Amino acid sequence: MEVNYYQDAALPENRVDVYYREQDTEITGLMEFLEAERVIVGRKDRSVKRIFLREVYYLEIVDRHCFAYLDHEVFQIESNLRLFLEKYEQCGFIQIGKSLVVNLHRIDRIKPDLNMRMHLMMENGEELVVNRAYRKYFMESLKNAGREKSEAH
Repeated sequence: MEVNYYQDAALPENRVDVYYREQDTEITGLMEFLEAERVIVGRKDRSVKRIFLREVYYLEIVDRHCFAYLDHEVFQIESNLRLFLEKYEQCGFIQIGKSLVVNLHRIDRIKPDLNMRMHLMMENGEELVVNRAYRKYFMESLKNAGREKSEAH
């Protein structure tokens, strides 16, 4: 495998691109290594599961416990929303309510509401509501995420 390193002071943040002909064990190992930083631990029914951030649709605080909602499962995680956002906001997570954080990459569509709220239709079919107090910050984050995505292509 050929590896090249380039330093570019003009980059807004560090970036790694991996090009491969086929996904063999070497590439799979590299992917797992790169994704290891983006893994949280979830608990459910006395079992523990590694959860990749890309699997998380949203997080919610219920009775002072933080839950990560995946496609068809819910896991409790050892975090609070403030600490989670400090660590993973750059991965596309944004607060949309006092006790709710959403993964921008898992939103299917957005529907405006008459009373200045917004409804987020998630890829798994669930519907979340953006609280009015978080609407402006949500829209700015959505625009920035779209800009970053178009710059990457």
